[in-house]
Amino acid sequence: MKKLIVVVNDLERSGKSTVARTLSHHLKSEAVNHLLVTSNEMDLSDSFPGEFWDLEDQFEVSQLIAAVDRHEAVIVDVHTGGARNWGDLFEAEDLENLLAEIDAEMVLVIPNNRTERCNEEICDLTEIFSDQANYVILHLPAEKRGELKWKASPAEKAIRYLGASDLELPGLSDELRTALENAGLELPEALNSPSSLPRFAEVQVTQWLERASTCLLGGNEHLLPDPAVTVFDPF
Repeated sequence: MKKLIVVVNDLERSGKSTVARTLSHHLKSEAVNHLLVTSNEMDLSDSFPGEFWDLEDQFEVSQLIAAVDRHEAVIVDVHTGGARNWGDLFEAEDLENLLAEIDAEMVLVIPNNRTERCNEEICDLTEIFSDQANYVILHLPAEKRGELKWKASPAEKAIRYLGASDLELPGLSDELRTALENAGLELPEALNSPSSLPRFAEVQVTQWLERASTCLLGGNEHLLPDPAVTVFDPF
């Protein structure tokens, strides 16, 4: 079964761009033929390794279906403020059944930046999509001590009820922070094309991606397409 992986969180700076690019590198490491899509024009640059879809204007569902049909997985990074629009589109176009017709399913990947507002957002998204999707909650590294507790929170209970994978991305080492600062880049930009970075930055970003991919292995049940089943006909 193919995967439509939708990265959503309506909060600004919640880590969507980092998560979408990290997922793309993980699928590449797993030899999955996939497409990375952004719906934020600000993401577009010569180094961005995917496509831009305008989900609010002149977007045709046939474009999405064609992309899923051509690839084993499609990652869609939904811009800040677009999660509810995606929910409306999903319902209005009956995407659940359309995806089923081409042997695909939707996976919501929700970055968690460990704030009360983010917990509330996660609860809201589980109410919007309910059991129409599989879920992966991807916790970002804590920036400081005293961050909001996740265990036993309403958000944690909601996603546990829905059978979500609950994963954590690795923290950024001091060496990686220094490399990004020297290169004048934020992590999402560096993830576009690590091989084009200065050597020290390339090494640090690549090492971080390897650690992140190891963390993501725990979500492969939801993230990787199921292998095609071949039916043996003896006649």
